[in-house]
Amino acid sequence: ENLETIFSKKIADNPDDTKIVEQAFKLMARANCSSDFFFMVGEKHYAANKTSEVAMLLAQGFQAREEFEKAMKYLSEALATEQDSAEKEKLYVRIGLISIQSKNYAEAVKAANEIKAINPENGYAYFILGQSYAASANCSELKCQACYWAAFDMMNTAAGLLAAEPSIQESAKKMAASFRSAFPTKEECFFNELQAGAAYTIKHGFANGVSTTVRFR
Repeated sequence: ENLETIFSKKIADNPDDTKIVEQAFKLMARANCSSDFFFMVGEKHYAANKTSEVAMLLAQGFQAREEFEKAMKYLSEALATEQDSAEKEKLYVRIGLISIQSKNYAEAVKAANEIKAINPENGYAYFILGQSYAASANCSELKCQACYWAAFDMMNTAAGLLAAEPSIQESAKKMAASFRSAFPTKEECFFNELQAGAAYTIKHGFANGVSTTVRFR
């Protein structure tokens, strides 16, 4: 509130002063502001400084308000002009996470595969894929429940790669455990002539074509 009080007058008096707008945006972003004034300043700053960093900060703010379309707009614009691979990687991570939150799993899978192509050691790629594959376990048939095998594989990999992000790593471990508990039963596998440890290719949903291994609940 204090930052808004200070800068609303400064910007009103000097609407074309990009330095004041930039200072206001950076300070409010650091303070995790989410007011309409913050977004007005952010969009004004982005118009004069179209960088991935500014797009990311705006996207995070819009994501927190569940304004996913606006968040994706800025990320897509930044991605279209960004040349640096490390920055592209960050943009794809944010796109993937927003796509998961908005249940746009097809877009999430695309983003995760882009992350893997840039950096196969980025745990977020597998974190995003695991949730996308689990979303395909949407019926009681084995072809659906088998998606949990692929989902577990991805989330288990994610947990091993996210040591630098303890809270995300913990989420990955919990999700991996929940996917494991949802594996098909021994009886279901037996009925479908599947033996534990056998190779299996998923034939359903977002995990279609993914190779995994048969395991019992």
